[in-house]
Amino acid sequence: MNERPQDTPEMKPEQAPKSEVDHGRRRLATLGVSGTAVVLSVTSRSAVAGWGTCTGSELASGNLSRAGSANPCGCSPGFWWNNNGEALWASSPTLYTNFPRTAAFNTVFGRVFYKPKDGGGAVLLQDVGPSTSNENYFGANNNTGMHAVAALLNAQYFGARYPTPYQTAEAVKSAFQSAFDTASLATENGPRKAPFISFVATVDIYDKTSNLWCNGDRE
Repeated sequence: MNERPQDTPEMKPEQAPKSEVDHGRRRLATLGVSGTAVVLSVTSRSAVAGWGTCTGSELASGNLSRAGSANPCGCSPGFWWNNNGEALWASSPTLYTNFPRTAAFNTVFGRVFYKPKDGGGAVLLQDVGPSTSNENYFGANNNTGMHAVAALLNAQYFGARYPTPYQTAEAVKSAFQSAFDTASLATENGPRKAPFISFVATVDIYDKTSNLWCNGDRE
């Protein structure tokens, strides 16, 4: 289960042959945060080539209408808590409207998974990123919340392109709730943790499909 923070995506977007490049490229200024815009480009591709490996241009507008077949796509858990991921989270209406960073985890997922923070207060979606530790009622691994939120954002943003069984936000929440409900019936630590381990294994496909994840550079 990968917890390492993912910095600015390292791999460059796949280069299309010159014959396939639309030289009238549109430039989109997106992900503006604190007055800073990230400028990304959109390159059209042929129907034969297909398109999409979560390149920078796709992060600009999500499920773009293109010719050809869309490849699977999603962002690593750590991406959503680095500067680029936080900017996308804050600038995409489908994300910040439905799942603002300051929303309480327990409220969003519909189950009381996390205990209140020291001094009171709810654990928020923004609080469960890499290298964080928030006490939950099941002794589940610290990365459980991180993977749950990352899956929620990936499913909401990329939809059917997110290569897991859970390709809508509601499906992700339902799967987490099922893990919670199963764990609630157990009385020993191992069985209480097992459903969450299984959930994380299903939504965390980063190590298996690293070439499909947010690997486009800014331009």
